[in-house]
Amino acid sequence: MKERSDPQRLTNAQYLHPSSSFAIYRQSLHDPYGLHWHEFYELTLVVSGEGTNVVNGVPVPLGRGSLFLLTPADFHEIYPQKGKTLELYNVVFSEELLDGEARRVLFDRSRSPGSIVAGGTFYDEMAAEFRRLWEEHHAQRFGSALMLKGTLMRIFVQYARQAREQPGAAHRTGPLHPEFPGQIAVNAALTYLHHHFRERLTLQAVARQSGLSSHYFSECFRKTTGMPFQNYLQGLRLRFAGSLMVASDLPVTEVCLASGFHSLSHFERAFKRKFGATPREWRKRSRPASGK
Repeated sequence: MKERSDPQRLTNAQYLHPSSSFAIYRQSLHDPYGLHWHEFYELTLVVSGEGTNVVNGVPVPLGRGSLFLLTPADFHEIYPQKGKTLELYNVVFSEELLDGEARRVLFDRSRSPGSIVAGGTFYDEMAAEFRRLWEEHHAQRFGSALMLKGTLMRIFVQYARQAREQPGAAHRTGPLHPEFPGQIAVNAALTYLHHHFRERLTLQAVARQSGLSSHYFSECFRKTTGMPFQNYLQGLRLRFAGSLMVASDLPVTEVCLASGFHSLSHFERAFKRKFGATPREWRKRSRPASGK
């Protein structure tokens, strides 16, 4: 069994200039990049090499053309294949970069499309866009700010379009048009909720993201998701906690706090109701035997 370490938290201050909501990096990974999460969003394109990206405990193969989007609610670790180097572009950006339309394009309904594979001419187009982004960001020529914004938006739209065309995409994206008044507003709030569920949240605070009154938002939320707001929020936190228990060696108390719970006893009771086991039992049961 591979040795596990506590997740690193990568902050906006480490990767974004105070005057900018965006940055791009070009990396060569020879060794594993351990378990971590970010305050920012990250869109990555692999240009060569092979490996594995373990996102929220789920392994996803990486290769030329792999394109994946991570939010502040995700944790992951990257493993280059032994003897291979992963060459990639990382675009990191804060929430301030996403206006309402960009957020709707990237996160139709509530979730990131996750990982896709860009092949053929689509890969060529995306690689050219990332290269243009890299060059403009570092050259800072006349008009670079406009060029950067336009290039970023093209990347976002192309990524989202490709993700929608993948097999199984329909169940993630949901209906294109609202089925009842208030559903568009609830979908916007769901996007916010899926990216901020580890923070202290109230129904009133999330309702403000929708522009609806708390009472009407509560009604529309139940109609959209089929459950009350607090049940939905707790479900997000528990799924995250279950994955984190398996992927890391963090103590239960730290998993509890990292998942958005503020009472260990409440967390352990809720966890056992959902998974049929205590957090420690779940960790032991869900990890594969080392065989040693």
